[in-house]
Amino acid sequence: MTIPSPRPAVLCVVGAGPTAVGVLERLVANAAASPADRPLQVHLVDPHPPGGGRVWRAEQPRLLWANSLVADVTVLPDRSVVVDGPVGEGTTLWQWVERVGRTLPETDPVGAEARRLTPTSFPSRPLVNAYLGWVLEQVVAAGEPQVRVHRHRQRAVDVRPRPDGADVVLADGRVLAADAVLLAQGHLDARPAPAERATERWAAARGLTYVPPGYTADLDLSVLRSGEDVLVRGAGLAFVDLVVLLTSGRGGRFERGDDGRLRYLASGREPVLHVGSRRGVPYRSKLGYVWPGPPVPLRFFTPAAIDDAFGPGRLDLRADLAPVIARELAWAHYTELFRAHPERTGVAWEEFAERFAADPAGVDALVERAVPDPADRFDLPARDRPLAGRRFADGDALQEALRAHVRGDLARAADPAHSPDAAVFTALLLCHGTVVTLAATGRLTARSEAEDVAGWWMNLFSYLASGPPAPRLEELVALSEAGVVRFLGGDVQIDLDGTTGSFRARSANVDGVTEARALVEARLPAPDVAVTPDPLVSGLLQRGEAAGRSGGGRLHVDVAQRVVDAAGVAHQRVFAAGYWTSGAQVAAFARPNTNAPFFRQNDALARALWQVLTPAEAAVEVAS
Repeated sequence: MTIPSPRPAVLCVVGAGPTAVGVLERLVANAAASPADRPLQVHLVDPHPPGGGRVWRAEQPRLLWANSLVADVTVLPDRSVVVDGPVGEGTTLWQWVERVGRTLPETDPVGAEARRLTPTSFPSRPLVNAYLGWVLEQVVAAGEPQVRVHRHRQRAVDVRPRPDGADVVLADGRVLAADAVLLAQGHLDARPAPAERATERWAAARGLTYVPPGYTADLDLSVLRSGEDVLVRGAGLAFVDLVVLLTSGRGGRFERGDDGRLRYLASGREPVLHVGSRRGVPYRSKLGYVWPGPPVPLRFFTPAAIDDAFGPGRLDLRADLAPVIARELAWAHYTELFRAHPERTGVAWEEFAERFAADPAGVDALVERAVPDPADRFDLPARDRPLAGRRFADGDALQEALRAHVRGDLARAADPAHSPDAAVFTALLLCHGTVVTLAATGRLTARSEAEDVAGWWMNLFSYLASGPPAPRLEELVALSEAGVVRFLGGDVQIDLDGTTGSFRARSANVDGVTEARALVEARLPAPDVAVTPDPLVSGLLQRGEAAGRSGGGRLHVDVAQRVVDAAGVAHQRVFAAGYWTSGAQVAAFARPNTNAPFFRQNDALARALWQVLTPAEAAVEVAS
């Protein structure tokens, strides 16, 4: 006899890193809302081991760390998360370290590291990879038997959309026929931009060394010779990784003296790194303590408050909304100052709060009267650009000032007496959620969505809230004192000098020019699908089955994360998510108990996938 049985739906996910893991978890969690007899097969396609993907792969130096505290990382939703699908208690990275990581053998590098970690430690990327792999295994087990996952250690080289799904072509020639596809590759590789290609040709013609933007762990740093002067453009997280690999990674080591100061003992294999950027200073240190909170709820920068203040219509994130964000961050700062440190304030909180909310123009005068110590006041422009307008007598004076700046930042980041900084940090995360919502609901202008979200906003957010671990900044001070790192200052300009055949750098903070025969761009490539060597994305673009937003840059997706073709039509069964798309820019991880956008996007995406996967059913013959 024949028994009607539904054909399994098939989803292919290209990429198997945190985004893929997060969406898969939400697919499993939402499975109960799909037809109970509709099984799902998920193909995870990635040349790197699933879980960590490329960025968090185990095969990279353990010297490279995550830039979040162990206690501040999760990829599993907790009870704070407000989504349509069900949520559980979640397992944070710290809980995994306690329950799983420390049960691994001490001979296992992950087990040995787990035994050394505390909630305020910074984990290595291979350890985070182990956590992600464990989460994936838990999700796969929870999905059985309705959701079955097949893993392919292959590169996907093409996606061919069709009305009822898409075919995914693997590098070995196999074709996976899918009812829906999710592209979740993470950071795409990029060919050098025209200016970078011109610099490469100019440098090669003169025997100079030029390292264009790229993921630091993948760069060939052997081209930077011991003892040579190297200009470095960029002082963010890519710069921190670069410094680690060129110092500790080349045999140098740090020791703490009797005076408590860290000193660097060079191996002799290090180059001399001259670093400059627009700000001229490293990103702010991650906080070194676990803040008990509670978080300060957003008051001015919520979608509803923005609707009330601005009405309908599209808004410019920088021109219209930057002042609102600054006001929101200041509100979080002063709420925590008055709540946790009332002895440092001069008026009653009720009076301050009422006047702060009622009179934005009078806030400066209010703060001057209510907060006696200028160190307790919130000054976003000064915090954002600490070198703006400053001049130094010479390079040595600049080095001393930069070391003092970093030491001051480290002291503040380690001291709960400055807990308003923690409130601002959390407010930034909440503000990012609003930015994501505004972009997803079409409230931002096309220009602002394309440029400001990933440009001005993510730069500010990363500088204030996603800086390096404090130990790395302490090491940077020691490297500066040892002469291995020298700061160039802010608003750095680097020129190609045809007369001397060298790179020349100058800054706005000090006279003089620094010459070198090597230049490193310490940053990730700007996302631009038009110049990616990824054959899958290139093929979609060449056939008009996908398009860059406004003709280039990020892959164009609609508010449901569906890929939009060159005619402006969204594919009903091909989705994409991640930093390289025009969709919401959410982090690969979430901070526990913050209702992070990461989970909201993943849940909405998983439910949309279930909707397109469940309608088509077919009967199959089975033996009686």
